[in-house]
Amino acid sequence: MKGQIREIRIVDLWTYLFIPLLALIAIWVGGTLLAIKVFPFPSWIFFVVAGVGSYFLIRRAAIGTVLAYKAWAPMEVRGRCRFEPTCSTYMILAIKKFGLVYGIIKGIKRIKRCKPPNGGVDYP
Repeated sequence: MKGQIREIRIVDLWTYLFIPLLALIAIWVGGTLLAIKVFPFPSWIFFVVAGVGSYFLIRRAAIGTVLAYKAWAPMEVRGRCRFEPTCSTYMILAIKKFGLVYGIIKGIKRIKRCKPPNGGVDYP
């Protein structure tokens, strides 16, 4: 892993980290005010819809957090990974494939395994 380059663009960070976090704030702050004061339907309908939408935004924000780590972590830390793909790429793939909670659990288990004699090619 010595020849790794930083493949993260600022557009990726905006798409996966900053925009989902701003959307979450807008949904829960602005939407709560609208649900309480303006719309005549029961407020629990808003909270169910906002909760389901928030899951997907939080999943994108989790991927954005890993991308931020890949962009700003020192190469001395990132270059130690013994697996292919790297542990951070594995976490992103696991979140996309298995969902937020189980993907993060699989990623953490992978990080725990990242020490000798383990290594090699391992995909989620």
